[in-house]
Amino acid sequence: MTRTTRENICVSTAHATKEADLCRICGPSRAEQVNDCVIVEEPVTIMVHRVGSFTVMCTPVDIEALAVGFLFSEGMIEDIDDVLAIHTKKHTGHVVGVEIGRCSQFEIQRNLIVASSCGMCGARNIEKLLNGMTPCAQSLEVEGSLLQKVVENLRSAQFLFRATGSTHAAALFEADGAIGAVAEDIGRHSALDKAIGKKLLARGSLAGLGVALSGRVSLEMVAKAARAGVELIVAVSGVSSLAISAAQRWNITLCGFVRQGRANIYTGPERVRFGNNGRHTNAEQESRAELGSQI
Repeated sequence: MTRTTRENICVSTAHATKEADLCRICGPSRAEQVNDCVIVEEPVTIMVHRVGSFTVMCTPVDIEALAVGFLFSEGMIEDIDDVLAIHTKKHTGHVVGVEIGRCSQFEIQRNLIVASSCGMCGARNIEKLLNGMTPCAQSLEVEGSLLQKVVENLRSAQFLFRATGSTHAAALFEADGAIGAVAEDIGRHSALDKAIGKKLLARGSLAGLGVALSGRVSLEMVAKAARAGVELIVAVSGVSSLAISAAQRWNITLCGFVRQGRANIYTGPERVRFGNNGRHTNAEQESRAELGSQI
């Protein structure tokens, strides 16, 4: 049996990682030269026929899924049937060509650069964004124990993180916790776009799902979830004040600090069942933003 090490993980994820020589400090008076795995960050250009191009700084794996998820999150496609053609140009760097069916509805973009930390490249007015999104349905309901389960499932799928310690991850899951699509990237927004793109490419439905996130939740992450009809966000890290406001407006259950058997439920606790009677046992206002709400 082959033992899993950082070295053979690095080899198995060759397009997403590179080796780097470094000086590692091992204590107050000891340092050594070592070779280690680092995550790749490179530009991927999404060329949309008759619309323009978008260069995304990301980890260059699952780039067709990234292109589809990005275009969906930006409102350029409504579903996978709006993608008329998609292909990867192998000999011109990381370039994905996409032809969409609604190209005449969009202004031509001239190579917009999207950094790995950017999640709302098309947004010009926050209030317009908040008012323009349709609230999610109320179809998903889960057991409280599922929150920890999906975080554990997400962690076990983070191969690149185990190799480098430098990636974010996103996993779309069903009401029973089964993961339908998972992706990693140096940018948390691109990780979510990739997961959404994978689900769309598989012709799966996005509405009524939950999403597990490895990083913090800001407005743009909630916006991507709302656009997809995702009703439950389960994050390992914290959330922002604007993320809470958006989740309330878009009828999304927002959970943060889901770790070690505990969680905060900031909005929509009625989707999570607790206690002997299977319902939430605390008032909504007590659950919201309360550190350490037990699951």
